[in-house]
Amino acid sequence: MKNKLTVLLCLFLTSGCATRYQPYSYFGGGGYRDVQLAENVFKVTVEANGYTSSSKATDLALLRSADLAIQHGFKYFIIGAMSDDSRSSSYSTPTTTNINVTSYGNAAHGTAQTYGGQTYFVHFPAPSMTITCFKEKPTFNTTIYDAELASKSLRAQLGVKQP
Repeated sequence: MKNKLTVLLCLFLTSGCATRYQPYSYFGGGGYRDVQLAENVFKVTVEANGYTSSSKATDLALLRSADLAIQHGFKYFIIGAMSDDSRSSSYSTPTTTNINVTSYGNAAHGTAQTYGGQTYFVHFPAPSMTITCFKEKPTFNTTIYDAELASKSLRAQLGVKQP
């Protein structure tokens, strides 16, 4: 029972550590970056921390894309290009050995315990997408996102409040 409570507490404490919907901040655990490339073209990148899934990072990038379209007076957008600039890293904990020796005359008995030496792998998702925005719904044969609907749906899914 104690182990279950410990695991639940750890999950609860780390669940709040995932990247939030915010402008990028190194000390704030990541966030989005965007740049305007043309009147109706934007590049959006989300640099997430190791507690954020790739799926959530992509949803954050889609939400930022929808919000950018709305902020610039557009109703629709399409994704023109998408890339994954994710990176992974690993680290290993140091190894420590404790030795206890007891001697009795000419004999010695002892135990040794080694701790550490675990390797942890961390993945940092970084989806990037270039979007083209439109005031009227285009007739292209591709996925066309309704900016208002996408923003509303993604905010509900991610638990992000309306500004």
